[in-house]
Amino acid sequence: MEFEQAYVVIGNLQIRYYGIIIVIALLAGAYVASLLASRSGRDSDHIWGGLTWAIIPGIIGARLWFVLFPPVSLIAGCGIEGEICQDTAWFLENFFDRESGAIAIWSGGLSIFGGLIGAAFGAWLYLSAWHNRIVGLFTTILTPVLWLYQLLEWLVTMIVARLRGKDASPFRYQRPQSDFPDEGMYLRPWMDIAAVAIPLGQAIGRFANYVNQELYGAPTNLPWGIQIPREARVAPFESLIDFPLDTLFHPIWAYEALWSLVAFYVLWRIYHQYRERLLEGDLFLLYIAQYSFVRFLLEFLRVEVAEIGASGINSSQSVTFIAFLISAGILFRRRREREAAAAEAAAKQAAET
Repeated sequence: MEFEQAYVVIGNLQIRYYGIIIVIALLAGAYVASLLASRSGRDSDHIWGGLTWAIIPGIIGARLWFVLFPPVSLIAGCGIEGEICQDTAWFLENFFDRESGAIAIWSGGLSIFGGLIGAAFGAWLYLSAWHNRIVGLFTTILTPVLWLYQLLEWLVTMIVARLRGKDASPFRYQRPQSDFPDEGMYLRPWMDIAAVAIPLGQAIGRFANYVNQELYGAPTNLPWGIQIPREARVAPFESLIDFPLDTLFHPIWAYEALWSLVAFYVLWRIYHQYRERLLEGDLFLLYIAQYSFVRFLLEFLRVEVAEIGASGINSSQSVTFIAFLISAGILFRRRREREAAAAEAAAKQAAET
């Protein structure tokens, strides 16, 4: 096992550190969410159920965002004869290229924005009225398998009963029943739980970027700067003449990990001490606002950015700027409405007395 390889070799099987860390991040975030759910009187099993529904849409969303907004290092050669150009059109044309096409998620290239959107969509499906319809559809498709499983289960039960000298009940296929409410579940309380747990997962997950030697910033003289090998650098930092191997770079992944840990602590405290003073959904809006704020600032240091087409506009900064304005605006409006309602109630009570 060699750390430089970024994976563990077990026989012919390669298990990448990146994947191991991401799995740990998902489990840690889900565990914290399940604790919060239990302490607030909710069924924590829905956390794990929602996670299973969120994983595949999250992966698809993360890769799709990367394909739509590839980093500038991949599209730098576009329009230059003989240079490699991996823009959105190239990814779509080479969709099934197992080395670096759109389907090759194992080669790297997952965006947190698309991942969060995809995962949120999967979790919403799990909690929505579509839950039972989707489960019913898959149950119908898998009916032969379920029928065979129940038949085998009955055969085993019958054999055991005969060995004990008892009569076995006749075989009857029973379609699995769901105890999930047909109208779905109210979303906002679960959003607030997710808002507390997600930053912990993000903090852990950012160490996967360190393993892949990515998410770093411009050169720096600060003592906590990190060295980046030449093969992991982007233009113009590949030059060992201008930027020797001992050149230090801003560890953007570490900055975001530390911020996420602080955000997790603050949101955890707010959830336990001040939740009764907030409206449902406020914590989720606060999570979006704080992450959008710090990510917008960190993009100024980052060297591997993604742009919207050929506009030169940083896609991540555009998204986080809009997300911050919307989330902060809704929070401000909700606070004003809450204060106005409290003032009206106080005035009404004073008038009655």
